[in-house]
Amino acid sequence: MATGRRGQIVRTVHHGAACAIAWLAGLAFVLIADVATAVEIEADQALGPAPWTSLQANDGEELFHFVVVADRTGGERPGVFESAIPKVNLLEPAFVVSVGDLIEGYTEDQAQLDREWDEFERFVAGLETPFFYVAGNHDMNNARMAETWRARFGPSYYRFVYKDVLFLVLNSELFGMVTEPDKPVPGPWTQAEQLAFIERTLDEFPAPRWTIVLIHQPLWDYPGGARGDWPRVEEMLGERDYTVFAGHFHRYVKAVRRDRKYITLATTGGGSSLRGGIYGEFDHVAWVTMTARGPRIANLMLSGIHDENVVTEASRRATRALVGQGLAAEPVVRSLAPSDAPTVEADTLFEKGAVAFLAHNQSADEVVVRYHVDGGADMRYEGTPRPLTLAPGAAERIELPLVADPPVAYGRLAPGRVEWTLETAADGEMARVELASALLPPARLRIPVGAVTVDGDLREWGELPFNVTRQGDVASGRTAATDIRFSFGLRESDGDLYLAARVSDDALVASEALAPDVQDALVLFADARPDPERSANLPLYPAGRLGHLERMAIARMTLADAEPKDKRLAASIAAVDWRATRTADGYMVEAVVSGAFLSEQAGGDWRAVRIGLVAVDWDEGESENRIPWHVPGSSATALHWRPDRFGAAPLAGTGTFVRGEAR
Repeated sequence: MATGRRGQIVRTVHHGAACAIAWLAGLAFVLIADVATAVEIEADQALGPAPWTSLQANDGEELFHFVVVADRTGGERPGVFESAIPKVNLLEPAFVVSVGDLIEGYTEDQAQLDREWDEFERFVAGLETPFFYVAGNHDMNNARMAETWRARFGPSYYRFVYKDVLFLVLNSELFGMVTEPDKPVPGPWTQAEQLAFIERTLDEFPAPRWTIVLIHQPLWDYPGGARGDWPRVEEMLGERDYTVFAGHFHRYVKAVRRDRKYITLATTGGGSSLRGGIYGEFDHVAWVTMTARGPRIANLMLSGIHDENVVTEASRRATRALVGQGLAAEPVVRSLAPSDAPTVEADTLFEKGAVAFLAHNQSADEVVVRYHVDGGADMRYEGTPRPLTLAPGAAERIELPLVADPPVAYGRLAPGRVEWTLETAADGEMARVELASALLPPARLRIPVGAVTVDGDLREWGELPFNVTRQGDVASGRTAATDIRFSFGLRESDGDLYLAARVSDDALVASEALAPDVQDALVLFADARPDPERSANLPLYPAGRLGHLERMAIARMTLADAEPKDKRLAASIAAVDWRATRTADGYMVEAVVSGAFLSEQAGGDWRAVRIGLVAVDWDEGESENRIPWHVPGSSATALHWRPDRFGAAPLAGTGTFVRGEAR
């Protein structure tokens, strides 16, 4: 039983138990009829004109408001969910509901689970209104987590009623776990019991004025169609009026099924590239007004208010025709990394060449492509941009000729930039997307051979060939002038890959008490997979969700022995052994990447590896905001050697090195 602050009663029922009648301040719960009761505004009325349009207030006893919060975890950006609490309080909803993924989870460590749930309960304790929990895959993905949920919160599926509106809260992990879709989460409940509960609840409440369904996974929106028992639930819901809310994908979209609205929310602090409305990527809460005609939904964001049509299925189709989104098709415009790219030494001079892009319209609608080319500090564009109109299925290769005068070593070329504008329509919904791509002539750099002892002493390396003094990622949000710079070199011996780097930084932040992502570090990504996976690009969050990061060797090399938190990347992190040493003007690191790991990912002896290298700089005190360097809103500076393959302007295959003869 939960009560609001206005003397209203929320009836809750667990697993079909009899619905209790509650009392508050001497007032009994009364069922409200499904009839709008107009409320008259009192005002002095005289004959003639009046300074108002009507005195019939948009109000009635059947009206109420509630808030739906979206995913907090799955790549949490600390501080976001907490900041939403006081803002929700300002709205004064009757209550707050969730769509799951409330903790990071994915562990059987009871102490860790207790810490994460304690932290979350401290957050919601700040709400001035009732909060209703929904289980997501991060909250419940093994038997230990299910038992922990039961001990803390009781049932994982339940119902409650408010002002004759039925709220049906379901456990999507019983339909099928995210990691094993054909298997329900083990623990104290079964899917058969949940289905029986749904059927019993709908029989007991055959005609509420509306039904709200809350579930974590949008089981209707997977490739290949609805998953598991979801069609059976829709049959149970039948012809009643209902609306469904879900989360999980971290991208907003409104769908319409069976003439009912299905709302998948974006995030309230969960992992997101935050590219904005047209992508459905934003932090928000849904503000729902329950009217006599059903729910009316407003999406409240830090930057503004949008209605429920901020992204529809039609506009999502139009946008997906222009930009790849994880499981969606590749972008309309993508850079090409030709297999015949020359293999050069770091000091080989670039004089002239071309970068190729492929514009391929895989949608059912016409796409218009326009572009602008900026050659950057070292190169000059020698072509003439021309707009393209691509019919459905059409493809066109775009070559951008570049000249360096005077010539510049391949290893030191500063990237240029291409700005693209793409337009299309789907079902009458227009979509216009602006993208950026980095611009560098394709080349693969040769790795010298030589044995190295990994001890943090770089005297055996001599002069390091790659010097990074300016930002190599043309679209980074952290491109401001920085006081850091670094140089590095690579070697190969007996199949193992060695790295040496010197970082210049006048103020070091290093502590074992800080996570690796919130202190000074040199971050390495080494990808030896065969093409096209090695040369392809995805934003960081989809790359992690789809398992790409687990096939790269990853190191966050700091002066402190900080323990990485992401257990899913344990093998990737273990593939790199490194030593860091403080210097007079910063620090130096020496590392070895396991050749066995690289060959495993390559499917045989590795011949090529794509290197991402970024020096992360925090100033004293900035790490206290706890927002990792790669998350939007972080105050850290990230100095990339080459365009960030996980960023907003990647380039296919950039940063590729080869050993021996290229294949």
